[in-house]
Parts: sequence; structure tokens; C-alpha cells
Amino acid sequence: MKRITIVLLFVLLGVIGCSHKEENKITTKGFIKKAEKEDIELKKWIKALEEKPYKISIQKLKNPFVSPEILKLVTARKEKISLELVGILEKNGERIALLQDNTKKGYIVKTGNRIGNIAILEIGLDYVLIEEEEINIYGEKEKNKRILYLKKE
Repeated sequence: MKRITIVLLFVLLGVIGCSHKEENKITTKGFIKKAEKEDIELKKWIKALEEKPYKISIQKLKNPFVSPEILKLVTARKEKISLELVGILEKNGERIALLQDNTKKGYIVKTGNRIGNIAILEIGLDYVLIEEEEINIYGEKEKNKRILYLKKE
């Protein structure tokens, strides 16, 4: 009998002790205050995402891996054909340009004519607009426009 009372006493103490838990209710007020704080880093990211993406044109950058010998060849090739405007003639409303290269070789050209890799786009009163087609160090074709002015002597 004593054993039964002791067992019942322990059971009652266990039931009473377990049922008397204090429950702390979690309030959302603390979280709302934290959410009201300004997130500066988030604003910076949003601003960065709204901006237009930054693009780098690889063709305009110098290649750090090109040896100086190749670079000299490429620049020498660009300077190979250098033309100068010697004169402009006009006949029946059509202009004809007289061009001369380094070797004093002369060319008589009209708009639309080609001299090697150079195309004549326009002939003005005292200038000629030309377009040179060159191959850059990446192996891509590049078109550069230049204006040759008539030298007054």
C-alpha cells in the first residue's frame, strides 16, 4: 500500500509539474519595428539593378598578350597606304579627285571607286571622304572613315 501511495504521489507531482508551464507569447511588435528600419544595402542593390548594364567594347581595348613585333606589323600595315588629296576637278556637275600615295603614284577617282581596300564615299569642294577596310589584331574587318583635305599651296 505504501508503494502505491508513493507511486501515485510521483504521478500527481509529474502531472501537476508538467501542466504548469508558462507560455511566452511571441509578439510581432518587435519584428515590425525591425522591418521598419531602412535597409541601405538593399536600396543600393535595387538602384544598381535599375541602371543600364555597363558594356565594354573588346575591340577598343588593347590586347595585353600581343607581342610587340605583331603590334608593329599591324600598325605598319595601317600606315602602308597613305593617300593625300592633290586636286579636285568638276566636269558637268560631277567631281573627280586626284589622289597621290607615298610613292608619288597618282589616282584619278570618282565617288564609289575603290583603291585597294579604300573606298571613295564623297567628293566635296575641298575634301574627299574615304572609308578604309582593315583587319584588326583580332582578325575582324574594321571600317574607318577619314577625310582628306585639299592642301592649299
